[in-house]
Amino acid sequence: MSGGLLKNLWRIVLLGALASVLLGGSQALATTFTLTHNGWTYSENISQQGLGDFKDTNGTDHMYQNWWWYRTNLDSAEKPLTKLVTITSGGANNVQLVFREDAGNLPNALLIRLDYTLNGVNANSAYVNVAWSIQHIYSPLPQPITVDFFAYSDFDLNDTPGGDTAFPPLPVDVHYEEGNTLVDVIASEFDLVGYDIDFYANLRDLLNDSAVYNVSNSAGGTGDMTNVFQWRKTLTLGETLSGSLTKVVTLSAPPGPVIPEPGTWALMLSGLAPVALRLRKKA
Repeated sequence: MSGGLLKNLWRIVLLGALASVLLGGSQALATTFTLTHNGWTYSENISQQGLGDFKDTNGTDHMYQNWWWYRTNLDSAEKPLTKLVTITSGGANNVQLVFREDAGNLPNALLIRLDYTLNGVNANSAYVNVAWSIQHIYSPLPQPITVDFFAYSDFDLNDTPGGDTAFPPLPVDVHYEEGNTLVDVIASEFDLVGYDIDFYANLRDLLNDSAVYNVSNSAGGTGDMTNVFQWRKTLTLGETLSGSLTKVVTLSAPPGPVIPEPGTWALMLSGLAPVALRLRKKA
């Protein structure tokens, strides 16, 4: 067999392997990631719908799960993100995940990016910012796709599943507290439909069942609490729905929502001036 033919065959093998990865062959990729910064640690297991940890500098964990679901007008229920294409480290405190998900029977119609950054502010405070985007990248016909995107969070403050109080001081903020440990889950405002707060595992079950689920701005409570934010936008081919989710952990703080200073907001939620302004006015 000639050298040229061998090279062509090898090129075909490489292209086939690349196509397998791009079209959903994520089994060879890492299924977990861990971020570290200034003594804080954040991790998620991608293959287990984001089961993970958010540990402070003393090693105490404050989070049980964080994950993402979506639904399109071509689907009959929500689906978790599963079709990982790439996972790229941007340093010890950053990771980027890329998924290609189906819309109904349209394969790989949505390109979904998640960019996680952990910032350990000091021994008593840290936050994880997740910048996300969903792009409509494929359709045999020029049809729009309506996308609903869901961010699910389950925080177990002080490494205990019960005893957390959760409530929404603002439509973009779900606040958890247990003793002097506080968590604020802050959603980007643009295209936001609303939120829900409920006991574990009611919201996760609604996301995983076979029926359509939409948030209803349900009130909070005390116990093993969880929350969901929902965004919605109709996308033509090439258009993008984007936003962010920021999770702030504060230790040794008096009860009540954490209202960051303007400089901290700029770091946490760059480009989300209306949210920052609203929280600043509340302070």
